[in-house]
Amino acid sequence: MRKIVSLSILLAGGLLMFSSCEKIKDLTDVDFDADLKADVVTMSEPEAASTDLKAASERSYAFEGSAVIDPTSDSEINKYWKKIRQWEIKKIVVKVKNISKNAVLKQGQLEIKDESTGDVLFTEEVQDVQLTNGLAVLTISGTYWGEVISALDSKHSLEVVISGALDQPEVSVTYGVVISVKVTANIFNK
Repeated sequence: MRKIVSLSILLAGGLLMFSSCEKIKDLTDVDFDADLKADVVTMSEPEAASTDLKAASERSYAFEGSAVIDPTSDSEINKYWKKIRQWEIKKIVVKVKNISKNAVLKQGQLEIKDESTGDVLFTEEVQDVQLTNGLAVLTISGTYWGEVISALDSKHSLEVVISGALDQPEVSVTYGVVISVKVTANIFNK
């Protein structure tokens, strides 16, 4: 009879243990916020390069720049890199960090690419913005980030491309791109 009681208790304990493995796994999770950052330097084309015959006030001067965001450049992410279970992108902000002279962003585009595959994962456009130092040109939240998260899950870096046209030639603009993320890592995950 004691063997039956002991066996029952052992079986019940085993069932409880296996049914709560996910709860135990959740207890060993670490959540933290991090910012994935890059500076993108651009220069609008010179006057001679514009073949636009419109009046000076209507001319556009193209620009493009890119930078790579390596998630492991953040010390917390680097610490848990192989143990990350989940990424949540909270928002993306693109700010003007430095501009050489006044200009209007007639049309601009942000692209986020998988640096390993070259696939475009996300795009956003903006028009007619007077650029000034410190201005947030884009703030994006609440969007479906599935493809960007898949690239991060695959341990790939991201390439950020900013392109478009300004109303002035030879304007140097440095854009700061910040991707704010919440990361979940399991400290026992290998």
